[in-house]
Amino acid sequence: MNILSVQPKSSSDVSRPITASPRGIVLGKDEELKLLLHPHPLAFWKYDALAAVYLVSAGLLMLIFPFLQTNVPVAFAVPYLQLGVWWLFLIIPSIIAGLLWVTKQPLVYSGSVGVIGTVLGLWTSSVSTLPVLLAASSLLAIVLVEFYRRGHRYFITNHRLIVSKRAFASSTIRETYYDRISDLVMSQGILGRIFDFGTIIPVSQAGLGTGQDLAGAGVGLAGSKRPVTVGAGVFGAKGTTMPRAATYYSLYGVPKVKEVHTLISDLIQSYSEAPVLNKIEKLMEQNQDSKTPPVQTKQEVQEEKIAEA
Repeated sequence: MNILSVQPKSSSDVSRPITASPRGIVLGKDEELKLLLHPHPLAFWKYDALAAVYLVSAGLLMLIFPFLQTNVPVAFAVPYLQLGVWWLFLIIPSIIAGLLWVTKQPLVYSGSVGVIGTVLGLWTSSVSTLPVLLAASSLLAIVLVEFYRRGHRYFITNHRLIVSKRAFASSTIRETYYDRISDLVMSQGILGRIFDFGTIIPVSQAGLGTGQDLAGAGVGLAGSKRPVTVGAGVFGAKGTTMPRAATYYSLYGVPKVKEVHTLISDLIQSYSEAPVLNKIEKLMEQNQDSKTPPVQTKQEVQEEKIAEA
């Protein structure tokens, strides 16, 4: 089935407010739902890959903990050393992922798991269950990512784009009318090209949908000659505006992204041309009315014939 074939059930639905889905967005008068999308099942593959890294880490910890238990000479230091290794395996992958993806979510989740594991280990005086906790948290993370993906819905109408995200106790909705969109950016990664999905970022005239990439360099000089200390420093930075938006401010990981991009482009063009076409149509109607002679009644015709006679 072509994803671009989603239309209202009848023409009567267009003339009155309709609801796109049981928990969807209410559309206004003369507004037509063109397409309803969810992110592709592989759209959030990065988080699933991070969960797989933690599953491997759990297996490594099951091997490292017994090794530390038998080879560290100071017995009372073993649990604290194991906790340190536990935190390293948690924090390092999340920091790398956060820097690469420009997000704090992996660090928050791994930090929460680390605190729970630390409290559990100190409370029970045993850290043998920490690898099991890490493996269970990784599997739970995969389930949560799937719920997070399903919470994203993208509505494309003939008037606007509506991006909706429902995540457990919170919800976010962004709507952008086509005359406010100044640029439409489409991006695809390697998996996106293989499985035909990608991200579309509508950049508004106010700059919503963009971010900053910063690069900086610094030079410092210091010297000391008692009792006087001299220091100097120079720093420079350069920023570049890039199209970047959160998953709930863009059409993130949508399937058949090229077809969707073409549809939105056509809607933007038709929406921008609509006021001009309406104005031309009104001018043509006025011009036609001015050329049409007035219609005379029968009484006026008789009176005109009598006057001529």
